[in-house]
Amino acid sequence: MIRHLLLLIALGNIGFGIWVMIEPRMVIDQMLKWQGSEPYSGVLSSASLGEMRALMGGLVAMLGVVTLRALWNPAYAAWLQPMAWCYLGTALARGSSLFLDGGSYSRYTIISAAIEGGTALLLGVHSQRMLREAEQELEEDDEEYDEEYEDEDEELE
Repeated sequence: MIRHLLLLIALGNIGFGIWVMIEPRMVIDQMLKWQGSEPYSGVLSSASLGEMRALMGGLVAMLGVVTLRALWNPAYAAWLQPMAWCYLGTALARGSSLFLDGGSYSRYTIISAAIEGGTALLLGVHSQRMLREAEQELEEDDEEYDEEYEDEDEELE
């Protein structure tokens, strides 16, 4: 169940990241609308659009890609822990904005912070499960290895 929720979140991040990279102006307008802000009427420089593409597009898409890569492979389970910290950081930064900037709270901000915080928790839990499973498999392999060589030692005696 956790893995499937994380799969949906990862795919959503990849899709959102691609959307931002293709249409950053549209994303800015949509996010302002969701937040209840006035439409942006200024001019965005190429550098500003590049920054938007990099941080909101590239970084968010890669959060999704790395999460997707690590979900089913125990060899990459340790990757999920730093990913959880990244999501927690975005949730805390978004939440701090609610307190530091004051004013009315946007439903968008609250929902986003809850999703990011929840994702951090799910990634942490899933990572711990996968690491525990990998450790148990390693211990079982060690026991089989030890038993195999104990049998050979007994045969030699």
